[in-house]
Amino acid sequence: MAFSSLEIRNFRCFDELFLDISTNQILFYGKNGCGKTSILESIYVATSGRSFRTHNLESLIKKGSKAFSIKAYDSLNGSVLEVTKEKNHPINIKVNNSKIVRSELIRAFPSFIIDSKTFFYNDNSPDYRRKHLDRGLFIASKHYAKDWFAYFRALKQRNSALKLRDLRQAGAYDDLLDFHGNNITEQREKLVVDVSNVFGEIIGQLKQKIRRAIIFENINIKLNCGYNKNLGLKAELHEAHNIDFKRKITTKGPHKADITFDSEGLLIKDIFSRGEQKMLAIIWSISQNIALSRAYKLNPILLLDDLSSELDSEMLELFIEIIKFIENRFIFSNIVDLFGSKITLTNPNFKKFHVEQII
Repeated sequence: MAFSSLEIRNFRCFDELFLDISTNQILFYGKNGCGKTSILESIYVATSGRSFRTHNLESLIKKGSKAFSIKAYDSLNGSVLEVTKEKNHPINIKVNNSKIVRSELIRAFPSFIIDSKTFFYNDNSPDYRRKHLDRGLFIASKHYAKDWFAYFRALKQRNSALKLRDLRQAGAYDDLLDFHGNNITEQREKLVVDVSNVFGEIIGQLKQKIRRAIIFENINIKLNCGYNKNLGLKAELHEAHNIDFKRKITTKGPHKADITFDSEGLLIKDIFSRGEQKMLAIIWSISQNIALSRAYKLNPILLLDDLSSELDSEMLELFIEIIKFIENRFIFSNIVDLFGSKITLTNPNFKKFHVEQII
């Protein structure tokens, strides 16, 4: 289902808002506090059942209201997605009046967000980078989700046994961790290779048009899987028994994986400016979006909040070229329309909204 319009009621600062989002690339611009991010957030809530800004969905209900509702319409097949949240009640998700659960929602209407946490991907924790990778695989593959849940269930039980100082019981979960952990690693590695290939394609074309794109050319991207693959996870778990026993936690496995970006042996976070790091994170996220679309036949919405902060004019020119590679729906926000007219010249289907005018 591809949304053609969106109806928002009692969400954040909005009493009621109706938007035509039928085009593939959309910019919302306006001053801070006018509601740009809230519009992107409403789309994310409608497609994921969660907010990228808060864990408390009740805080999204407009002050003085009892509930918020978001309706998304598909004019091609007449489908309607409705997401509502009343105070003191769980979120309610329906497609054509039939209730669905969140796991069905994220696969039926996939979306990805590039926000302030994503911008400094390399400065973030390994846990954040794992989640960024895993969310795409979760949406794309039920097999991955099955392995992930099985692995972390066994990991929790193993850690509980370690806390009880029961090394024998802890070792009983090694076979499960080995089986599901290797499956997780295999799928992560494939995705990182696919994303890296798309990343290389984009940079290869960008550097022909904008010289500064060459700084992204020789970046080494590596998935550290969290254990020595040559030795094998089961053997690693066995070797780490004494360390795990002392620390009361499992120290080896895909739950310790990380993605690293370096150039000539130096970590990117130590040599790139904040603007360069932000652009790298945007290109990597767009590459992941494209790779998932190609490999798993997804049609996700890609959201990007607050583009231009910390980007110089050359990086903004680079961004205009980058969005030409995006194959699916792309919706982004910015304080001002610095480049909308330039995008329109090359993309007549591009649409922009001044949010103050909407309100």
